[in-house]
Amino acid sequence: MTGNRNVHSGQIVVAEIVAVALVVAALSRVPLGWLLGVPVAAALAVLAFGRWRRRWVYQWVGIALRYGSRPRAIPPGADLLALVGPGAEASSVELGGRGYGVIADEFGVTAVLEVGDPTGLLSDAPLALPSPVPLLPPTAPDTPGVQLQLLVSGCPARAAGIPGTSYRQLTEGRVAAYQRVLLAVRVLRDDSGWSDDDLHRALASTLRRLRRRLGVPHRPLGYDALLAALAELAHHDPGSPVRESWPGLYAGGLRQASLRVRRFAGLRPELAGQLIPRLLALPATATTVSLAASQAGADLVVRVAAPSATGLGTAVQALRRLVGSAGLEVTRLDGEQLAGLAATLPLGLVGEPAPPGALAQCRTELPGPGVMLGRNRRGVPVTARLIRREPTRVLVVGGVRAAEMLTLRALALGVHVLVQTGRPDAWEPFLRAVSLPSDAIGLVPPGRPLALPAGTPLAPQLVVVDVGPLVGDPPVGEAAWRTTVVLRDDLAAADLDTLARADLVVLQPLRPDEAALAGPTLGLLGEGQEWLTRIRADMIGLVNRRTVRFALLSATPLEQQLIGAPERLAVP
Repeated sequence: MTGNRNVHSGQIVVAEIVAVALVVAALSRVPLGWLLGVPVAAALAVLAFGRWRRRWVYQWVGIALRYGSRPRAIPPGADLLALVGPGAEASSVELGGRGYGVIADEFGVTAVLEVGDPTGLLSDAPLALPSPVPLLPPTAPDTPGVQLQLLVSGCPARAAGIPGTSYRQLTEGRVAAYQRVLLAVRVLRDDSGWSDDDLHRALASTLRRLRRRLGVPHRPLGYDALLAALAELAHHDPGSPVRESWPGLYAGGLRQASLRVRRFAGLRPELAGQLIPRLLALPATATTVSLAASQAGADLVVRVAAPSATGLGTAVQALRRLVGSAGLEVTRLDGEQLAGLAATLPLGLVGEPAPPGALAQCRTELPGPGVMLGRNRRGVPVTARLIRREPTRVLVVGGVRAAEMLTLRALALGVHVLVQTGRPDAWEPFLRAVSLPSDAIGLVPPGRPLALPAGTPLAPQLVVVDVGPLVGDPPVGEAAWRTTVVLRDDLAAADLDTLARADLVVLQPLRPDEAALAGPTLGLLGEGQEWLTRIRADMIGLVNRRTVRFALLSATPLEQQLIGAPERLAVP
């Protein structure tokens, strides 16, 4: 169903019927012929040729009939896949010697790759994503058709107040708080009578070719990971219902709306590669962008989510302005929001293919998501993925000011922060200056039991433990979407266990004796260990996977005003 003005064969038939009805009415010798023929002809003409909101009236009638006749909600605990893909089933299949989760329905089979390094914590280079259009395999009569879908979902740094203002000064709004990139590969059953084995062989072959051509880190999603990705991207809480309304849908406490972007011919080539990053920066709680392609063309659908109707309206208006400034058109999928949700999940669907224009050869560069810790020597942001499903452990060796700077930047991402400290005098001025609601950041003394709610992608947690040398596990347990930051003013032998178990180590300039302890434990010897003592006072060393990166903290004017100079004070 398209939004263009092309007249279809069915409309021509209706025009002929209207003409016949008018002729019959004109030839009728009784008033009843006029009374019946003219209104019927007028109604048919309006139905076939009337336009409203960029669609033919008969298209709206079809949408309304389908909307009224299908299930539009699932109760808590029900299967999300049954709502967005009736008849679809997920299973685990071995393809090319690797285990994949696949989704099969009457039209095809889909497998999914996660693009990027989901286990890597640090990023100092953008992720370069090719368009799915040139990745499509050539058509052949003896192989099933293939559809590819590049799916990017992200959450911007959305906090207001001082943390948000300071972070925008630092990042210029270009660094996402959280981001996920998936590539869905779908092979079609069509009318050729392909068996499941045929489709699985074709899918395995397509995946092998794609993995050779992608040129970026990636991994297959297994059965459990695929189902988790579906729920996460839909913002679906299994304990809450999902409901579709005419203009949107409600899931996981968020109001969502999907829109289809059209008229790719109007997109200038120099803007094509910037389109997805600009869409991800919309003022929404979360934005999901799907660029799907088949041999028939490309389909671009955007879904925005916000906690309130007002916030959703603001995001939709910003989307319309952005798309319009790029020379494109956008249509809100009123009455088709379930189809919009399905189009923005990794199912490999191509709803309304159109000539891709400049999107065919564009290459999109996405900065690494997470908390921006500083800039490298090339001025590129260095980010840490502190918002992730896996429990994350961070050790900061330096001072309270460095930990406060990390905390302030995390607050800008919408992270809920809890500081457990034995020196409240060092933290309370910072907490008062930040001036955030009490549920955004809290301060508790050592020894108090910490009963925290479960974290989520939209409500992640950061626990700062500033209680002196630790033996064993931190006082707060590990959990999904929770990062635990242990702060140490000085590095001593008692900290080596914490140092070895940390996923990320943040080091301000070390003394030689501290570097001698840290180097062997972190796998840094020789020059790498020496640099830990020689970096500038306003720099940090970041160690992950036995690799060290250095970054300039790049304190913003607001950070300098609230926290002061972040340099470590105790290093001679």
